[in-house]
Amino acid sequence: KNLTLRKVANSILFKKRLSRQSSLSWGHKPSPLIGASCFLFLLPIPLLLRACCPLPAFFLGCVTVSSYFSDHVYTGVESWAHIADRVLAPLAFASNLHSIYAHHGAVWALSSLAALKCHVWANYYSKRGMYDEFVIWHSMWHAVGVGLIVVCFAVNGRVGECWEGSRWEVILNDHSMI
Repeated sequence: KNLTLRKVANSILFKKRLSRQSSLSWGHKPSPLIGASCFLFLLPIPLLLRACCPLPAFFLGCVTVSSYFSDHVYTGVESWAHIADRVLAPLAFASNLHSIYAHHGAVWALSSLAALKCHVWANYYSKRGMYDEFVIWHSMWHAVGVGLIVVCFAVNGRVGECWEGSRWEVILNDHSMI
């Protein structure tokens, strides 16, 4: 009942999140598809910056690196990259979800459930040692999440207030860019 900082720090969930261990049972088996899908996180960054959402853009930049190292370079082996990715990925997801909700509403934010479903399936296949299925669903987790962010900000074409009066305002308001 009494939740203390010590109990949280000793919890299994907390220890797993901050573990250098890989959660994959098949060992070091990098997938080119997953490796390539990590770079998809770069795609929404210009649209997020255009909408004056620098924090989600920053986290996606960080997750590009942490995800590539955790999911591809050091997949299946012990690495600091797993800790970085387990911390940064939820921050990137939450900050992007918040920006989508704040700027475009609940319907757009709810679309993130499709990406979460891919993540759930990837975890399901990972726990069962089904490598090929894991690769597909983990890559889809990256692709669907990024795709939803890109579609949301591109369709809504939001140029944030931070650009008002800037010499970039005319360029950013040019819809032929998208």
